[in-house]
Amino acid sequence: MIFAAGALHHVNFLEIVRHPWFMSAFIAGGSAQFLKFLISSLRAKRPLWDEFLSAGGVPSVHSALVSALAFAVGFTEGFDAPYAMIAVGLGLIVLVDAVTLRREAGEHARLLNRIVAHLNNVSADDRLEAAKLEERLGHSCREMLAGVAFGAVGAFAVCFVWDFWK
Repeated sequence: MIFAAGALHHVNFLEIVRHPWFMSAFIAGGSAQFLKFLISSLRAKRPLWDEFLSAGGVPSVHSALVSALAFAVGFTEGFDAPYAMIAVGLGLIVLVDAVTLRREAGEHARLLNRIVAHLNNVSADDRLEAAKLEERLGHSCREMLAGVAFGAVGAFAVCFVWDFWK
């Protein structure tokens, strides 16, 4: 049993936060989210604060986070270690989900929004009261690959350059 009675008070949360796996994922994911905010704000020529919590866009935050975790585990434990294989396997699930299922859900939302708008323009008497669905859910392969590259660089920086946990 991992947590025996009273064993939780022995967990040092600072060590968890300072762990290279955690820091790689946190830094890569946070940096990717900030870059996405920066790119969107520069395009709009004004700060788009909602981009800090939005889905979709480049680079993929999900891809950056899971690939940073997988690379950090590989860099610290070896890429043939069971932990690395688990991290890569779970990461691949997230990556495939981002470019298939979540992307398709976004396409469906775009189509449904157009159908509702069209129906509301055709008939003023039978207007549909529907909230606009979020259309930017998934990622293109380019956005996902940018996230993977971001994650690899983040993990490399934490594991080989920034050795604060040693």
